[in-house]
Amino acid sequence: MKNKIAAWLPFVTMPIFIPVYTVLDSFILVDIFGCGCVPSAQTNMLNIPFNANDLRLTVFSVLTVGLAVSGIALSKKFESKAIKMLYCSGTVLFNVLLAIWFCKTAMWT
Repeated sequence: MKNKIAAWLPFVTMPIFIPVYTVLDSFILVDIFGCGCVPSAQTNMLNIPFNANDLRLTVFSVLTVGLAVSGIALSKKFESKAIKMLYCSGTVLFNVLLAIWFCKTAMWT
């Protein structure tokens, strides 16, 4: 039972994380880092040229790489080499496409 749940973790982590990050972004992160709407008028609490869009790209890049690595580690439990490759490529492809979609649709412009 634990192996089946662990095998699904790389696929369900990103869809669960996206709504949580959206709420954090709307209420906290945009106030701290600024929205990145107009770079010349950019002001934020930290007074740095790093905005919420940059943070989103960084967070989702790290999350995607982490989920890809966990997918590779979890694939070692499968016996067939073809299933291992399918699981690894499916994990990477799913999470990369989901991260790209979310980052493109959620950017503050």
